[in-house]
Amino acid sequence: MLRALAVWLVLLGPQVKAQDFPVFQAANILIVSQEDLFANSVLGKDILQLEQDERDVLIEDGRAIGAAFVVEEQRLTEQRDTLPPEEFRALAEAFDKKVVDARAAQETNDANLIANIEARRRAFFGVIAPILAQVMQRYNATVIIDRRSALLFDRNLDITREAIEFLDKAYSENPDMINQLGSPNE
Repeated sequence: MLRALAVWLVLLGPQVKAQDFPVFQAANILIVSQEDLFANSVLGKDILQLEQDERDVLIEDGRAIGAAFVVEEQRLTEQRDTLPPEEFRALAEAFDKKVVDARAAQETNDANLIANIEARRRAFFGVIAPILAQVMQRYNATVIIDRRSALLFDRNLDITREAIEFLDKAYSENPDMINQLGSPNE
């Protein structure tokens, strides 16, 4: 029986090929919370304050425009009884157009603000990429994964705090880093 098996293996030998299986090497993987990196770094906090200041300006502009429209509408209402109907109608239509145009302009400003915020946040990660690369080199890592993408991981792989410290140090040495994120409406 063994002899038959040996003969069979010898006969099949030339037909059996080694299969190509992928070869995986162990990779050093690090985990980072992009949210925490942004929200808890000095640069991220400065960006958040800048965004809040821009929102405040937009809100204040909206309030000022709204207040001016209230005054203008009140004045128009007072003129209603003293003007001929055709003249009043023309003034009312011009006022309505002004309000519609102002709303459209405000919506455009809102959309621009949102676009600037999104662009600035994307730029944030571009600007800090060299800092994250330093952390990768320190650990001889091949990849950094966002915490939200990891189903389960060893908390020792999370370098968020360390990355924040590196980023804060780099930002204190180069406060112009915030200007590398671009200015509004670029």
